[in-house]
Amino acid sequence: MMKRKTLKVALLTGLVALVVLSANAVMAFTKTKALPEYIGSQACMGCHVDKFQPWSESGHANMVAPLKTAADFPADPKTAPADLQKELAKATFSVANSRFMALDPVSGHYKFLGVTYSGTAYVAAAPGSDWTAGCAGCHTTNFDNSLPKGATNSWSESGIGCEACHGPGRDHVLGKGDVSKISVSKAADVCGSCHGGNDRAKGGNLMADGTKWPVGYRPNMKLTEVKGLQLTPVDPSKVPPDPNVNHLRNYNMWAASAHGNSLTAVNNNAYASAECYTCHTAEGVYAKEQGTKLDISHKDQLNVLTCVACHDPHGSKHEKQLRMDPEKLCASCHANEAVAPGKPAKAGSSVYESNEAALEGYGAIGVKETASFHSDITCQECHMTEGNHLFQVIRPDAPDLAATRADTCTTCHKDSDKSVRATYLEQWQSTYTTKTMILDANMKVIADALKANKNALTPELKAKYDATVTNLSIIEHDGSKGAHNFEYAMMIMTQATKDIAAVQAGLK
Repeated sequence: MMKRKTLKVALLTGLVALVVLSANAVMAFTKTKALPEYIGSQACMGCHVDKFQPWSESGHANMVAPLKTAADFPADPKTAPADLQKELAKATFSVANSRFMALDPVSGHYKFLGVTYSGTAYVAAAPGSDWTAGCAGCHTTNFDNSLPKGATNSWSESGIGCEACHGPGRDHVLGKGDVSKISVSKAADVCGSCHGGNDRAKGGNLMADGTKWPVGYRPNMKLTEVKGLQLTPVDPSKVPPDPNVNHLRNYNMWAASAHGNSLTAVNNNAYASAECYTCHTAEGVYAKEQGTKLDISHKDQLNVLTCVACHDPHGSKHEKQLRMDPEKLCASCHANEAVAPGKPAKAGSSVYESNEAALEGYGAIGVKETASFHSDITCQECHMTEGNHLFQVIRPDAPDLAATRADTCTTCHKDSDKSVRATYLEQWQSTYTTKTMILDANMKVIADALKANKNALTPELKAKYDATVTNLSIIEHDGSKGAHNFEYAMMIMTQATKDIAAVQAGLK
């Protein structure tokens, strides 16, 4: 398999020059033979080499791969135990470079064999699972389940090719690159067509007729247009679905998340600027990554933070095909450029997107930078427990958390039970909330006095008040109620209590 990937890249430059399905070649081809609607990813290579190369090495491209020689396997089959070598000898396709399947002559379906590749060695696996019935529609491009069982042409291309996400390419190529003949979209529907799911308790079927993928979906459609589709909705107020019970629920969770609804607050805000849309839209995040400026002249056409805002479907050097290192990716929107270690915020400003500042303990004026034991924990460790795309922390005291499921805190705090972890969390957040109510009430008194008399404070006291406004904004806009960095939050509040008392005493 690794040789197969390397070969693709090695031949890339030469193939670009010789690509058969360029527009002129395709036209010549059609004089003698009808060109199929789906023409394969190789046809895209000549014009889109920058996308083709990373895609060719991605999990999408190599999801299903034919096995013709020993070099096509992830490791030499002869390294497997003797009984597993017999299984591998039957294999005609690999799936995700780890499972192996062959055509079952009785059912006419491809089924998994009793062997898998662990990443380092071949090991035994439960055989017989029906790949054709359960996986083929999402593991290949243009799978046609109406063809006779076992038909060799049941799919146009092994793996997830260009046309799986962009639609059939024939008319685009014949039209010499006519963009109206191909689908290019940052909408989440195309990802959701395979990365959505349904409760396994209901059979895991996506379609009412029992099919496990959305039959009839094409990339230019909305998933809601697929008749018979039954995606299980996710309630964001509850614990994320158990991944051991549900299959590929990323889309369902994303749709219910703040990311999936990121435009709601911005579209309802008359003062929203291009900067707001930069972090609240997929196009904005992409523009930021490319170093370009987001055009908001057609705001109604912008997408919420869809899958492609964070993931590059063509391939990436980062895990999960993320566009950048996961921590940098989160910080690109959840950190404020106005503050940084050693760089306090400007007095009187309100620090939005202060998650990183609060977590790592920096940015407050006159308060010592203070990291906590949570400061070294990554965003995804807490907000993506079990890979959940609600980006929700699973609290140890969540009322609907099953006894058999781990909460987020378990990742690190394995030496305590849920009740202990819940007590700590409740104590931090209740202390934070109580202090916040008192501080906010006192700050309102000062704000009202300044509205009535803008000279109600001396310059020195006004500076204390402005610094307090800014410092409190760091922890209030953080939203964790002290959980990110309780020590730093308490230090800010202690300083604020002292300064507020001084300011109130000096009010004219």
